[in-house]
Amino acid sequence: MKHSVDTVIIGGGPAGISCATLLQKNGVSNLVIEKKTFPRKKLCAGLVTQKTFRLLVEELGFSAEELAPVFCDESSTLELYSGDLLLTRSELSTPFRLTRRELLDTFLARQYQLRGGVLLENTTLNGSDLSANILTLSNGDTVEFRHLVVADGALSETRSLLGYPFPTLGFCMETHVPKEKLPQGTAVQVRFGVIPKGYAWVFPSGNDFCVGMGGVWQKGIDHKRLMNEFLASLGLENPEEYPAKGAFLPYGETKKQSGGSEHILLIGDAGGFADPISGEGLYFALATGKAAADAILHAPEHARTEFDKLTAPERKIIRQGTRLQKLLYSAAVQKLFRKKVLGKNAFVGFYCENLVSEYNYPYGDLLRLYRDYKKGKKKTKETK
Repeated sequence: MKHSVDTVIIGGGPAGISCATLLQKNGVSNLVIEKKTFPRKKLCAGLVTQKTFRLLVEELGFSAEELAPVFCDESSTLELYSGDLLLTRSELSTPFRLTRRELLDTFLARQYQLRGGVLLENTTLNGSDLSANILTLSNGDTVEFRHLVVADGALSETRSLLGYPFPTLGFCMETHVPKEKLPQGTAVQVRFGVIPKGYAWVFPSGNDFCVGMGGVWQKGIDHKRLMNEFLASLGLENPEEYPAKGAFLPYGETKKQSGGSEHILLIGDAGGFADPISGEGLYFALATGKAAADAILHAPEHARTEFDKLTAPERKIIRQGTRLQKLLYSAAVQKLFRKKVLGKNAFVGFYCENLVSEYNYPYGDLLRLYRDYKKGKKKTKETK
C-alpha cells in the first residue's frame, strides 16, 4: 500500500501522538508508525505534574473527566529522604497524579484514531530515500511525505539512520510491589543516596507501588545489585521476587538540529528532551509534540527553524538543569543539601510546586525562588 501524507511520525508515544493529534485537528494529513501494539508496557515512574496535566487539557483538548481513567492514584504528600533519613514531609496544594504508561499511551493513541488518525501498529521502518522523501515499512507499505517527525525514544533507530549522534543517556530501573507488602503510606517518596548521580523513588500506583531508581548512565555500576539493596532497605525480605526492568532515557542534552533538513524534527526522548534534575520526560514529550505541530502548521517551509525557536524555553530549562545536576550530586553538595534541607518542609513544598509541578522559575534563578519563598513566609506571619 502506498501512503502520501504531509507528515509522517515515527513513534506512537506521547510525543508522536500529541503532534499527530494536533495536526489531525488542523486538517494536516499525517501517519503514525509504531513498532509495538497498544496497550504496551513502558518503563516510567508515572508521575504526572500539573504542567503536564495542563497540556493534556488545554492543548490536546481532553476534559478532566475523560482523563480520569488514565490515572491510577494521586498524592498530596511529598517525602524527601537521604538514605533512610527522612529530611522533609511536605503537603502540596495540588496533588500529583500517577499513571501507568500502558494506560496513558493507549488512551492517547485511541483518541487519535477516533479523530480519524492513521496509526500503523506493529510496524517498523525498513528503509528510506530521504532525497525523494520516501520511506519503506516492514509491512511492505511505502510512505511519501513532506515532513518527518522522529519520536521513537532515547535509543531512536531513526535518529541513527539520519546520522545524528546519541544524546547523553540516563538509565533507570523499576518494578511494582503490592501495597500490602510495603508500609509506605500514600506519599510520593524521593530518596537520594541510593544510586550515584541519581535518586530512587517509591510512588503509589493503584494497588501497587512503583519502586525504582535512575540517574546518569555510568558504566561499571551494578544496577541490579543496587536495586535489590534498595528493595531490601524498604523491608522486603526477598527482593528477587520483584524483578526490575531497565531502560535508557535522555539525560541533559538536547540534540542540535540546526544545519539539518528543515523538514525533519526530533522530538521527545529522541530529541534528548528530559529534565536533568527530575528525569521528567512526559511534559517535554507533550510540549515538543505541540511545538512540532505548530512549526509544521505555521512555518511549513522552515519547520525545523521554527521548532528550534518554539522549544527555546525547554532547551534553556535542560541546559540550566544540567549545570545544576553536576553540582547537586557531588559529595560536598549532598552533605550540605542534607544539612540545609532537613526539616524544611514548607520550603521543599514551595520548591516542588514551583519547579517540579510547574516551571514558574528557571533552574538558573533558584536564588529568586528562595527569596520569594522567604517573602511569602514573612507575609504569612504578618497576617496572623
